[in-house]
Amino acid sequence: MRHIPEPGDSIPMDKAAWTLGDRIGQGGFGLVFRARRADGATGAVKLIEKAPGADRELLLGRTLAGSPYVVPVLDAGETEDHWALAMPLADTSLDERVARQGGRPLPLADALAVLRDIAAALADLDGRVVHRDLKPANILLLNGSWRLADFGISRYAQASTDPNTRKHSLTPPYASPEQWRGEHATGAADIYATGVIAFELLTGSRPFPGPQPPDYRRQHLSDPLPPLPDEVPAELAALVKESLFKPAGARPTADDLRARLDRIDRARSSKRA
Repeated sequence: MRHIPEPGDSIPMDKAAWTLGDRIGQGGFGLVFRARRADGATGAVKLIEKAPGADRELLLGRTLAGSPYVVPVLDAGETEDHWALAMPLADTSLDERVARQGGRPLPLADALAVLRDIAAALADLDGRVVHRDLKPANILLLNGSWRLADFGISRYAQASTDPNTRKHSLTPPYASPEQWRGEHATGAADIYATGVIAFELLTGSRPFPGPQPPDYRRQHLSDPLPPLPDEVPAELAALVKESLFKPAGARPTADDLRARLDRIDRARSSKRA
């Protein structure tokens, strides 16, 4: 019988044991708890139930160690039933930031700051890792920058898709057309998800509202993109539209996305000067 993690449990890891506090979230295929290390340091511990392919996030976390665009893994270990990752506690998630807006768009400067950090992260991962589940809940503010988290269904960019990569697991509002078709997802799927996030930040709502998986599938596969407000700069609106093109090959690359967002931000800054 599997043990269900609960506050007070001690989780052995490579460097030191961590004691679980209150549960603060559920991401991908794991539970996230506040936690305290044996030396008194605090952080978050994610526990991932052991199953075929479940150790991918642990392996990818070690692969991406040191990246300034990814929430770092401080320690790793396992129990009889779970893989364990210890991470710093983030200041907030993009999901929480969007919720505080109450359906209103973010200020343009704030939206651009988020999108530039996401684009920098995707450019850094390009050719190495495909995230495949980008969404506001997986983008965390840490030390003043927005970083990617929750690599539970990610895979190495050059890896073939096998049953243990969980390619059919997706988050309906942010999944690309090729993911809905069950096809091999490349970095273009992450660009598409970034386009959905950009639309949401700039308008206060998602471009394709669902609400049920069959609706999402139809909308992502065939529905046209709703227009962005006139207040959104034309070059930014064009970039969002291109990121949400249905054919994966027609979307910008991660490097192009980053360069164009930087150019948009510089043009906006020069107008204010």
